[in-house]
Amino acid sequence: MNYETLLVDLSDQIAIVRMNRSENINALEYQLRDDLVDCFQGLSEDNHIRVVILTGIGKAFCAGGDLRELRQRMTVDRARKYVLHVSRTIRAITNIEKPVIAAVNGAAMGAGFSLVLACDLVVSSEEAKFAQAFVKVGLVPDLGGNYFMPRLIGLQKAKELAFTGRVLSARELADLGMINYLVPPEDLESRAFDLAREIAEGPPLALGLTKKLLNTSWNLSLDEMLELEAQTQAACMQSEDHMEGIAAFYEKRKCRFKGR
Repeated sequence: MNYETLLVDLSDQIAIVRMNRSENINALEYQLRDDLVDCFQGLSEDNHIRVVILTGIGKAFCAGGDLRELRQRMTVDRARKYVLHVSRTIRAITNIEKPVIAAVNGAAMGAGFSLVLACDLVVSSEEAKFAQAFVKVGLVPDLGGNYFMPRLIGLQKAKELAFTGRVLSARELADLGMINYLVPPEDLESRAFDLAREIAEGPPLALGLTKKLLNTSWNLSLDEMLELEAQTQAACMQSEDHMEGIAAFYEKRKCRFKGR
């Protein structure tokens, strides 16, 4: 997979997607967001890939929106279309039926923070910084920030981050429960790979459906979720992976899931 703004490596059923615009602190310029959407759509269709790692090259994970695109005042209609175009990156991450790990190497600001929030798991360098920086330039949080933050850290704390635009250290964010693993900078990619390998050994069909169920849970009643779980579990029970899991349990061996 060759892209102008991304470096993509595929190995051991894991894809690592590196945003490669260090000269622009990986801001979500037009080409980068188009490449991200195309890349995730391609990985979604690649049956050999089971887990995706998203990270940045250079000092930043993603510095947010490209302010150069915002220097000229837009009409309301054009501005709406612009934000929806950028938001496709969030849909690409949440819609892919594979776990996505954010390996946060540096600053994740504004829309960059929203990219992190959209990922399923977060491994962060101890030196990373985070901010819902929109208020600093007279904007509201976007790219799902208003959706993910209250659900992850509660409404009051989400309001504090959005109202102040305060920069948080990785440790502060970890204390809020938004980072799964906090590691020294030199250990970031190896820890992300270890986590990805662990997940990649699991059953792909069940993992993809679990991601869907958990993401959907925010919008369903308990009765609705119980019904959806029953339907989904019934489908999983028809899979070869389910039979393999049972066989491996009785044979006291490691599972060999094939995604069927």
